[in-house]
Amino acid sequence: MEFSPVVVNKLVQLWDELEAFPVEQATEANVHLMKTLATWLDSDYAYWCGLLRVVDGNAAEEDPLGGWRVRVSEPYKLPQIYEDHREEILENQHLADTVGAASIAIMREAGNFRVRRLRELVDLSEYEKSAHFQKLQMPYGLTDRVYIVTPVNEDTESCFCFELAGDDGKRFDSELTDFVGTALRSVRWFQRRLFLSHGLVVGDEIFSEMERRIVLLLLTDKSEKEIAIEIGRATSTTHNYVTGIYRKFGVNNRAGLMAIWLG
Repeated sequence: MEFSPVVVNKLVQLWDELEAFPVEQATEANVHLMKTLATWLDSDYAYWCGLLRVVDGNAAEEDPLGGWRVRVSEPYKLPQIYEDHREEILENQHLADTVGAASIAIMREAGNFRVRRLRELVDLSEYEKSAHFQKLQMPYGLTDRVYIVTPVNEDTESCFCFELAGDDGKRFDSELTDFVGTALRSVRWFQRRLFLSHGLVVGDEIFSEMERRIVLLLLTDKSEKEIAIEIGRATSTTHNYVTGIYRKFGVNNRAGLMAIWLG
């Protein structure tokens, strides 16, 4: 798909803005990215999910999501009902009624970059009759969703979702969604860093909030003592956290950690 010079300049400006964020500000950069793309799409909601393959082989074939699970997420704007049912959704991703027909359909294409609107994945007239839709999406008036999914490696995929809601029946424009897809496809490096900031890509266990704070501070020029002061922990406790983080990433020092971060 070809874009005009004006549109290309918008893309380049966004990529430059994203690169300007310090590596330790992954979440802030992600919020900026989602806010920008949501504005382009005029969407009501936007959120990011980090997907991890946790089941392989025959078991995956019988699994609604093909063995994939949402392990981490970061919202820009999230429907409140998703927050209200967050634990239930995360714990029951092995159930078709919990994840819904659209999520099942989008994960059948795992391993490929894809931009899919809701009506490209399901028959909307049937989808809107489902218990999943009536429980989780009808309350806030979902009218359309677009999934933009980027494989990060064979076991991780990065999914950005944008939603429209209201009583006016709004739908996403195909050219705009392709434009936003181009913006995201070109920043796979950034999506990989999102996974790293949560402890994924190199492992399958997500960081605790404290571990995530520390790993991001390790990417700055702060000493361990300064990090300990900032997080309100003893130097020895902080050092134990740091050692554990290095072990998880298979490195011995900050230089090794930064090398992984920069790819």
